[in-house]
Amino acid sequence: MNEFVVLGHRGYRAKFAENTIEAFKKAREYGADGIEYDSRLTKDGTLVVLHDDTINNRKLQELTYEELKQIRFKNRQTIPTVEEVISNLDDQALLNLEIKEVEAAVPSYKITKRMNAVDRTLFSSFKIDALRKVRSLDKSAKVGLLIEYDTLKYVEELNMEINLYSLNLWINALKENIELSKELMHKWKEKGFKIFLWTVNDPEDLHTFKGLYDGIITDEVEKIVEERNKIAKEKL
Repeated sequence: MNEFVVLGHRGYRAKFAENTIEAFKKAREYGADGIEYDSRLTKDGTLVVLHDDTINNRKLQELTYEELKQIRFKNRQTIPTVEEVISNLDDQALLNLEIKEVEAAVPSYKITKRMNAVDRTLFSSFKIDALRKVRSLDKSAKVGLLIEYDTLKYVEELNMEINLYSLNLWINALKENIELSKELMHKWKEKGFKIFLWTVNDPEDLHTFKGLYDGIITDEVEKIVEERNKIAKEKL
């Protein structure tokens, strides 16, 4: 049993076109326990996997799904739907679905449920209303707050309201004041939160915050998986 899970950030992003089926499959192939991916809605309400709200200088909300499928990445793949991603991965793959807009929250949950993947999905968002919507649909779904400085002071309050599963923390912000960050992470862990760190591409960070996280979201799947294996061997 691994001490922490490794999720490919938008797939195996360091080596493959992000948020494509190829990148997601390669993340699993190279040892990640699952993936982190993003959900947004097209003009005609299709739930697709795209990080930004624009593509090729056009707003996603102005494009239908059929128009979107005309756009190909360098690997010749197209932007997938959330449903396609889930169906193309094995049923053991862990999923962290970042809901990029409030309007995508309900479809994100409903499609994940229809695909029988709710139990292995963490629904995360910077947008608190998106998490509220997921929680209103399912009292036991795992919801994670992507932390910004202005939400830090509301963590306890939000937890009381929506029962957060995890806090998803930006590694660069944590490294600005390592000792304070460790103190906060320790406190949050004691309160029962799972801690996910993003985007961790330097294996050294695994040691800096050792024992204070449950999940690592990375572009560099092989590097982080390799370091996790080393850490596991040292414990033997």
